Amino acid sequence: MTTTGPAVAPQPRGRLRTAAHLARRPRVRALLLYVAYMLTTFVAGLAVKAIVPHWSGTAQSLVTMIPLVVLVTVLVMRFGGWHAAGFTPPRQWRDLRLLVLPALLVFTPLVAGFAPVEPGLLTMLVVGYALTGFMEEAMWRGVIPHVLRPTGVLSSALLGSALFGAAHLSNILFRENPALVASQAVGAFCFGVGYAALRHRTGTIWPLMVLHMATDLFAATGAVPKIPILVAQDVILLVFGLILLRRPRTPANDAAPP
Repeated sequence: MTTTGPAVAPQPRGRLRTAAHLARRPRVRALLLYVAYMLTTFVAGLAVKAIVPHWSGTAQSLVTMIPLVVLVTVLVMRFGGWHAAGFTPPRQWRDLRLLVLPALLVFTPLVAGFAPVEPGLLTMLVVGYALTGFMEEAMWRGVIPHVLRPTGVLSSALLGSALFGAAHLSNILFRENPALVASQAVGAFCFGVGYAALRHRTGTIWPLMVLHMATDLFAATGAVPKIPILVAQDVILLVFGLILLRRPRTPANDAAPP
């Protein structure tokens, strides 16, 4: 006797056509993900500022990050999964020697020691930068490169980094200096190029999350002036990343394109 499986409701042709169209246009998908990220940031940020207007900008940005962490976690699972986003086991890591220069840059703010920081603020910084390291690397060196992979390594790195830099424009919610926010966006682009190249060459984002967290934390707690150090780091990472991207590799164990 022949049995049939459960009936599957047909999908509207328009919806299927739209999904297929987006799948063939990775740049459009990446832009839509950027819009979703920014909308979440602004809605959460404005809500936090309205509910607790007396909190510091640092505290407000920390709370704003929570819905972003949720969003990025959902996107990782939706677009390829954890492995495709760079959460790979150590046996699949490669070219780890490339991490030496970024690791050295991380410690440059500490050449003159630590600046005095109150314990409460230090705790807030550690938690906030740990969440930032996870969230930004999972999104901008995980989900976005996976979506943009059909465009090629160089194009993916540059466009993903441009979106990463543009995402920092949302800092205007917590800082009153537009020039400083704009410079942060440019610096984030440079930083992103370096880290995108490292993500491609090493096959993992685990060490990048740690380095990202340490970069922000040590810049905030080191005795050396923060802005000159960050500018120097970003310029070096930009040049370093472009050099690495001139000789791209396509390892066999990289995840397949979406």
